[in-house]
Amino acid sequence: MSDMTPRIHDVRYNAVEQCFEALVTLHTPAGRVHVASQFTAPITTDFEAASRGLLNTALMALTDKTALKSRQLRQPIVPPRRSGAEMPHAA
Repeated sequence: MSDMTPRIHDVRYNAVEQCFEALVTLHTPAGRVHVASQFTAPITTDFEAASRGLLNTALMALTDKTALKSRQLRQPIVPPRRSGAEMPHAA
């Protein structure tokens, strides 16, 4: 069984924007979604609070069509077979 827990990767603090930034991986019925998340807070913010803020921002971005995200589909997309062409076999 795979782990369906959201993951927050490589949390960084952007001093210019005064925010925490991370890539957050969420699991949806359609497959994994990787969301670029940003949470505005001072650098002195507790790590747990910053993590919750990043996760909440990522969850809200799921329905935002302008948010930066990528999807990893559950079913791989398989190209159609070529008609009339034989598949090479390993010797």
